[in-house]
Amino acid sequence: MAPSATAATTTVPSLASSPSESGTAAGLPQLIVLADGVQGGVGLWTYGNDGSWTAGASLPGATAIARDGRRLTLAAQGSLELRDIARPQDVAPQVGVTWPSQMPKGTISCVDRSDAGKTVVAMTDADGITFALVSADGIGGPLLPVPESPFGPSVAWLDADRVLVVSGDTRQIPRLTVLDTTNRSVTFLRGLTGVRGFAVSPDRLSLAAATESAVYVGSVSDLLADREPAAIATLGPSQVVWDLTLDGDGSRLAMLSGTEAADGTVADTHEVGYERREGSWAKIFDSPVPFTRASGQVWLI
Repeated sequence: MAPSATAATTTVPSLASSPSESGTAAGLPQLIVLADGVQGGVGLWTYGNDGSWTAGASLPGATAIARDGRRLTLAAQGSLELRDIARPQDVAPQVGVTWPSQMPKGTISCVDRSDAGKTVVAMTDADGITFALVSADGIGGPLLPVPESPFGPSVAWLDADRVLVVSGDTRQIPRLTVLDTTNRSVTFLRGLTGVRGFAVSPDRLSLAAATESAVYVGSVSDLLADREPAAIATLGPSQVVWDLTLDGDGSRLAMLSGTEAADGTVADTHEVGYERREGSWAKIFDSPVPFTRASGQVWLI
């Protein structure tokens, strides 16, 4: 069943109940999604102001997308391409990445670029997840400190030195985890447990996170102080969400949502968007997607 519902201040909505709202509201903000189905391969889909999907540039080899400020970062195994968010379909100069010979060569499944020009990536292969750091001039190496039990490839900068990931604590409970790359320290955040994925807004002030049962949004400062964020939507039975993304100032959230079968496959995928309005969150769109597999998404506002 399709995710749906409207958020309110006193009632947490369900993504699996109540009728869907229209995906054609006037003034609908734009999203760009890196996904399959573009010219027979991977490329950029745009979700427009009229609620429609438009296939754009083909990007063979691209495996992850992120936004910081006015730039998009498109990651491939051996390069990073930086595009202007005002012209996301236009080809831009690439930074070649040089990896040390001992570095695992998995698929880059998540990427984020700091304001200082450093890029953090999560690479996945049959053996698990490896986090790596790429300097502004393209020199790659392991991210230090290393989370002992990474849980999912979500990764984002909090500031010039600290990176956020999901890692299992001493009891193997997935938690948001701060890796301080300067002090080489690891800090488990206690405000939310069972985290499956997250997104940090480009201004680094807001965070959205999904667990098995709900979606949460809060300020980064509250999360760092171990305060629980507010739940803006609950998930119904077999409902899963992924590829969460916040807009520039954290006032809008988009995510992919589908229904998971017993064999782990996910069907009936929808793009679902929420907007913060006077302290509450309202659902602003719910649209079936034209692709079968997404590799990340960002807002263009």
